[in-house]
Amino acid sequence: MKKAKVVDHRRINLEKVASKDFIPFLGGRPKREKVIRHDDVVNLSIALNTAHSIEELLNIV
Repeated sequence: MKKAKVVDHRRINLEKVASKDFIPFLGGRPKREKVIRHDDVVNLSIALNTAHSIEELLNIV
């Protein structure tokens, strides 16, 4: 019986890890650059509830 070769299927490569915006799994949230205001949350909620497709949502936001 032949042993199967082990194939590495990791989704993370060194280029991603070295990048400035890489967030490791369970590594936490990145530091916020701006404060999210209540108006922004309300506007996003309205957009989520009124958009009929993902494309339309992305155009609104």
